[in-house]
Amino acid sequence: MVRGISTAITVRRAAAIAIAGAAAAALSACGAGLETQTDQKQSAIAGVNVDKDDLALRDLAVEFDDAGGYDTGDDAALRVWIGNEGTEEVSLVGVETDAGTVTYVSAESEATPTADANTPTGEPTALPDEPTTAAEETSTPTDEETSAPDGGETSAPAGDATSEAPTSGADALDGETSFEIPIAVGDYVRLDQSAQSSGHLLIENVGEELRTGEAVRVTFLFSDGTEVEVDLPIAPPVDAADREYYEPEAEAEGH
Repeated sequence: MVRGISTAITVRRAAAIAIAGAAAAALSACGAGLETQTDQKQSAIAGVNVDKDDLALRDLAVEFDDAGGYDTGDDAALRVWIGNEGTEEVSLVGVETDAGTVTYVSAESEATPTADANTPTGEPTALPDEPTTAAEETSTPTDEETSAPDGGETSAPAGDATSEAPTSGADALDGETSFEIPIAVGDYVRLDQSAQSSGHLLIENVGEELRTGEAVRVTFLFSDGTEVEVDLPIAPPVDAADREYYEPEAEAEGH
């Protein structure tokens, strides 16, 4: 009788040990799955995310190309994604900040500097012919006095050509202070310096130095009267151009 009881106890203990082992294996497998999912997650977005009414602002930041940031008088580009989750189209009509004047540089405007840059280069090519005539005039001292007004006129266009080059270059960097960027229902606009963007926002002539780790307070103004005030971090530009920031997050699967 005692031997039968002992055998039953031994069987029960073996069954309990087997169940505990199976549970431990299941938990280990589940933990491995969680760790794998965590490893596959993308790194946190460098910019700031803000939701206001039906507007979703994503990855807001001041981009910089140099680790030193921006010096006084520089132009600082913004990185902005804006999604419209409402039932009516809305437009971004202005951006304000104490750091400088915010302008909008459209994709078409970004293409003009190349054409403008070629124009001044074409003008100087005609200038070498003029010094040749000037040299011929200098060969006769008497002609220099009589043709002095003509020489002045000849030198004036050359001076204008050189002074126009920097002006056109400065204009090429300037954006529009008055703009209206529409955002369709259920859609978003991407404003940054990437090729996929339709243009970008620029803080022109920053009033003070902007360094990495600092923030710039900016207010976004919309056509429906919505105002969104946010502190934008100074962050490096995003290299992954295909990343989509305006997407609903997928629900995590349970175990």
